[in-house]
Amino acid sequence: MLARLESTASGSSSCDLPEESLSDHYDIITILNHGRMGNVIYLAADRSTGEEVVLKAICRDMCRRREVQREYHYASHFNHPNLAVATSRLFQTDLYLVYPMEYAPFGDLGSLLRSKAIEEVRARWVAEQVASGLTYLHSFQLVHGNLVPENILIFKPNLSLVKITDFGSTCRGGAYVRRRISAGAYNPPELCSGDGSEGYYTGTSLDSWALGILIIHCLTGVQPWVTSNVNDQEYAAFRNWQRVKSTRVPRPFKRFTVRLLRLLRRLLEPRGWSRYATKEVFKYLEDDWVIKSRDRADSQDLNGTASQSQQHSWLQSGVTQLTLRDRRQHLQQQQQQQQQRERQQQSDGGVEEAQTPQGRVSSPRRFLAELLRFTSPTSSVRQRRRNHAWQHSSSSSSSSSSFSWLNSSSSSSPSFSASTSYSSV
Repeated sequence: MLARLESTASGSSSCDLPEESLSDHYDIITILNHGRMGNVIYLAADRSTGEEVVLKAICRDMCRRREVQREYHYASHFNHPNLAVATSRLFQTDLYLVYPMEYAPFGDLGSLLRSKAIEEVRARWVAEQVASGLTYLHSFQLVHGNLVPENILIFKPNLSLVKITDFGSTCRGGAYVRRRISAGAYNPPELCSGDGSEGYYTGTSLDSWALGILIIHCLTGVQPWVTSNVNDQEYAAFRNWQRVKSTRVPRPFKRFTVRLLRLLRRLLEPRGWSRYATKEVFKYLEDDWVIKSRDRADSQDLNGTASQSQQHSWLQSGVTQLTLRDRRQHLQQQQQQQQQRERQQQSDGGVEEAQTPQGRVSSPRRFLAELLRFTSPTSSVRQRRRNHAWQHSSSSSSSSSSFSWLNSSSSSSPSFSASTSYSSV
């Protein structure tokens, strides 16, 4: 196949191209794009079949005819569902070299990525189809050499059918070619270093690097770095992580799974001879590429449970505060009642023994001790022992004072003296 392609391209360069007019066979519908160096992309309809095609018109004065013929013959002889092919013969007009290509009704991938990222399932579809097309080229020792989103055409809106186009840089692996205009992150490090006037040797590793950048671009919507040079901060962070000089995953890669990180680590290997081949992508298509967020329903359930537990804890604290408040009020009422009872006994001169009902407080000091005990239930053991000793001392002092009060009252009360004489008998 490779020998037939090269012989056809070399043979066609010796013969003259037919000179025709665009209006002889096509009806021009609109201009799709103005390329560099005076090139024009037309949308036209074939008069014989009525099929819509794209006419790629390359300015004759700004190109090398041999390169255009090689590009056309590659495009016309490829037979793969993910490679855009030429539909008819190459001809020339007064200003252009023209050949028709398949028309992609939904544009190119570059236009889509300017507005949004692609969801994971469709990104895997794109990676699978692009890898399939590149593997087909590599099987003939051919290198595409210019894989960028603008050169991937969309034939179905759900991205279930995309095709690689623009074979102007396609050549045999190992060939020494001129250095092309930089394509940013899609150029591997070996093309970003050195003098721009130098050439480079092509290899399939160039397409492997571009495929890795394309996967990141599809999943994030942006290129991971501006240029593949260590002077770029983003690329330097990736290199440090890749060489295990840093365990911190670079910012654009934090949402990727371990399996995808492993694939990208090998596809974006700075040493070309050590990079993964494009066919290795097929081993990772069944894996998850993006870390899944929690299901929305589960998140709502978790949020609802959390709110309920928070509300329950708030109610618990409210009940505790309310209970403490009631206890304080109850103790204050008991203290007031005890004080009123003591004043009434003193005014009446009664000899009734001051008895402390169960659950009541007999003195202000015990009241404060009980209050501290209720308000600080989590106090230490030492504090509890101290409070217990304080309560014991206060209770003994209060009992002794009550006995002294009884003795004084017995001497002054005649009714109590009779009871004393009765007890002595």
